[in-house]
Amino acid sequence: MKTLLFLFLSSLLFETPTIEKDRDRWKPYYTDAAPTKTADQWYLPFDVANRKKISNIKIISIFGDHRDSYVKGHIHTAIDINPALPKAKLVAVYAMANGIVCSVHLGENQRTVVVKHKLPNGQFMFTSYKHLKEVYVSNGQLVDQNTKLARLFTPQESKKYGGDYHHLHLEIRKKFDDYGCASWLTFNNTQLNDRFYNPQVFMKEHLK
Repeated sequence: MKTLLFLFLSSLLFETPTIEKDRDRWKPYYTDAAPTKTADQWYLPFDVANRKKISNIKIISIFGDHRDSYVKGHIHTAIDINPALPKAKLVAVYAMANGIVCSVHLGENQRTVVVKHKLPNGQFMFTSYKHLKEVYVSNGQLVDQNTKLARLFTPQESKKYGGDYHHLHLEIRKKFDDYGCASWLTFNNTQLNDRFYNPQVFMKEHLK
């Protein structure tokens, strides 16, 4: 009997996490509200000379890579970026378009802000900004391209966590039904393409 109980508890402890099993614990951080303005113009999320020019960012890690960090084997659902020429030591992160803050979740080096956007065709989509040292917005707050959402870690601050967290993990999302956990629980291309756009492709098409 003790052996069966041990095996049962072990199976629960070491069970592979999934989006469906994990999503509900992140739902309390989500606010279901609609933006009042349409996202008809898009901008880079940094204070750079030209926020419409993709060459003003430096891409550190690409969309779709397989990762061993956080949850081993998950697919990178974002691009990791920094300004190509930072204007200051403390790098601010701005909303990419008109929208409303719908989620602020996780903590420490994984702090995340999610903005919900309404497109001209009436559909909704989301931008997600991760690895934030300080957050300046809250759920339900309306934002535009001039709204400072947060700031990034400095290289020195990043060292505290034993990794390179002084960059922006930028996701462009088709939906947010997972309430955030798909960021680390996406394990195949079907899941990836169901919820995420390639941010590089999206920006090339919309930064005009």
